[in-house]
Amino acid sequence: MTDTDVAPKPETPADVAAAVLDAIEAQPDVFDMDNWAYLPEALRLTPEEAPACGSRLCAAGWTAHVTGWTLVSLPSEKKVEVTGTDDDGDEYETFASVYAERGEERRLICDVASRALRLQPSETFWYVDAPTALKRLREIAGR
Repeated sequence: MTDTDVAPKPETPADVAAAVLDAIEAQPDVFDMDNWAYLPEALRLTPEEAPACGSRLCAAGWTAHVTGWTLVSLPSEKKVEVTGTDDDGDEYETFASVYAERGEERRLICDVASRALRLQPSETFWYVDAPTALKRLREIAGR
């Protein structure tokens, strides 16, 4: 994992956002809002590992990573069943090749990040440009 000034597994939205910002500042070349988690050298990125050269993580991917989830990036033709959450908070099963896992639990990265930052569906910023995502993270972190 990346070096941060906060707890290894931050819990409050402000601490999570601060840990994500610290991770992005430590590896700015990995931050990319076009990929949930692109891992060219491995299929999995555990919370203890720093992303390898060429990896790309969006704000949601970084959030899942710093909160203790393993990021999985399978070849696009291989999909596994994961849990998603709809706008009403109801869970559903879907298939994905990029997701977060912890133990036997597999979830969409966007849902893991939304929960960690305690964002309602209308408050997420997963489909914005990098400057806007950083601005939102700074607001949540109180920076």
